[in-house]
Amino acid sequence: MVSIKESVEQIKDRFVDLFGSDVTDIRLEEILDDGNNNEYFLTLSFLIPNKNIPQTITSSLGNIIYPYIRQYKRVVVNKEDGNINSIMIHDA
Repeated sequence: MVSIKESVEQIKDRFVDLFGSDVTDIRLEEILDDGNNNEYFLTLSFLIPNKNIPQTITSSLGNIIYPYIRQYKRVVVNKEDGNINSIMIHDA
């Protein structure tokens, strides 16, 4: 049986592989383990660069520019072997 902590570490490595090397600040947000299932239901978030803003920005006082966007993903992990069964978008 794989622990939640081990699962999260494996998922972090996998997120970089799947979503690119610019993924940073990966966080565990939620855990659901009802005990009756063979899966962990986890919500993780990470930062990616905001590619919707121009490279050169002139902002006036009061404008806030967010260079990163936080993405949330719901991940279903098999408790026995730690394999990821699914990754889904999770609206924040």
